Amino acid sequence: MGDEVKVYVSVDFEGGACIVGQPEMTLTDSKQYEFARSVMTDEANAAARGAFDGGATYLVVDDAHGSGLNLLYDRLDERVEVLAGVPRPRRFPSLDESYSGMLLIGYHAMAGIEGGVLSHTYSSRAVQNLWLNGTRIGEIGMDAALAGTLGVPVLMVSSCEAGTMEAEGFLPGTITYATKRGYSRNCALGKVPSVACRGIEEAARRAVGLRDEIKPYVVDPPYELRREFKFESSADRTRPPWTKVDPRTVCGRSDDLFELM
Repeated sequence: MGDEVKVYVSVDFEGGACIVGQPEMTLTDSKQYEFARSVMTDEANAAARGAFDGGATYLVVDDAHGSGLNLLYDRLDERVEVLAGVPRPRRFPSLDESYSGMLLIGYHAMAGIEGGVLSHTYSSRAVQNLWLNGTRIGEIGMDAALAGTLGVPVLMVSSCEAGTMEAEGFLPGTITYATKRGYSRNCALGKVPSVACRGIEEAARRAVGLRDEIKPYVVDPPYELRREFKFESSADRTRPPWTKVDPRTVCGRSDDLFELM
């Protein structure tokens, strides 16, 4: 099928409309989790509608938050296929070179970013910072780099304003949509979910329509990933091929970026 246009939609939770969580708690443990499940199901559907309108012929929705068991699957667009659950053989196990593009929906800024709502880097409880080949990076950039090893561009990112600014720094040309503006890690002013869904749908439609113009984010191998933990005990569990750099930092090297995630 030479005219097939496959799009991979990775759905996180923290960047969704009106989702702010609670201080000192993960989103999954907060009072907002059930609300977030509904909001992010709607935002995934909005992204899917826009992607199909923009030319997608096949679409995977990856439930990429935490346990991978978050979205309300019986409410998802019937045209999509769903990736759910853990453990997984690697990050984005269904993603390969046949995809025309990727959408990152409901993503968040990296740890330590001013105005980043529910900001963290993969683990809010364990990880402080990541550096890829010397560049400090969060989930937006790292997931784009993983896709880039397969030649797949990130076409669109939705997040809080801090997250969209982060995306624009790593991914020039990628379409972004901000659902809210953070005043602190757990306080934001933003769009109501229905308005955000309309914006996400339009951004996804535009992004997929521009799929031939947006380039993959490519980091040249070999790859060196440094991971700074919040606690020394996490680094104490280091095993090859990772090496300990200091009491809280470990380093891994590989020609395959997926091996380091």
